[in-house]
Amino acid sequence: MKTFSSILIILLFASATAFSGDRLQKVETPYDAIIVPGYPFSPNGKMNPIYKVRLYWAYHMYKTGKTKRIIVSGSAVHTPYVEGKVYALYLVELGIDPEHIIIEDRAEHSLENVFYSMEIAKENGFEKVAVVSDKAHSFMMKYLAKKFDHEIAADFIPARWRYVIRKYWNKFDLNIDYKKAYQPGFVHIAMKKTETQRGLGTSGQLWKPSEEICWTYASDLFQQ
Repeated sequence: MKTFSSILIILLFASATAFSGDRLQKVETPYDAIIVPGYPFSPNGKMNPIYKVRLYWAYHMYKTGKTKRIIVSGSAVHTPYVEGKVYALYLVELGIDPEHIIIEDRAEHSLENVFYSMEIAKENGFEKVAVVSDKAHSFMMKYLAKKFDHEIAADFIPARWRYVIRKYWNKFDLNIDYKKAYQPGFVHIAMKKTETQRGLGTSGQLWKPSEEICWTYASDLFQQ
């Protein structure tokens, strides 16, 4: 598809041209919440590098007082593990208060991560919100939002991956009970949506405002 070919070409130059400034240093008052978009989880005994970049950066923002809460987003899309719940389990292992971790578990695409999470933020009265991810993913989401005229009332604070690697990469030995994130009756997204539908989902065109806004806290995972 021409659209996604264009995105790929742009992404190749994203690291060199976009987000070159250290935006985190400019944050004078903490965010009410940051949103961390999900990524597929496979229980292979190793923490995925994408998880490390996104979650260690979120951890850094929380521990340095740049955010009060973390919204982790993502359903079971490509594997039978709810991405938002896996994120929450890792963040608790990192020592973050589970009452400060909010789980959004319906999003199946990147922009849906943002849309559903922004609904939760608004419902809770969070006025200052940021989206936290790796640079390429952040750039893609901003590009798609602009291209398809989606309004996102949030900042984007992409991870400084070199900083994350230097400060946190080998610091933690995390061991989560990923079974707590297992989704019974899981159906792979390729079985639910066609390739065209998935493309529309990625660009945020399938999403509609929720009739009921739902969320849980990381603490709920330990009451099961």
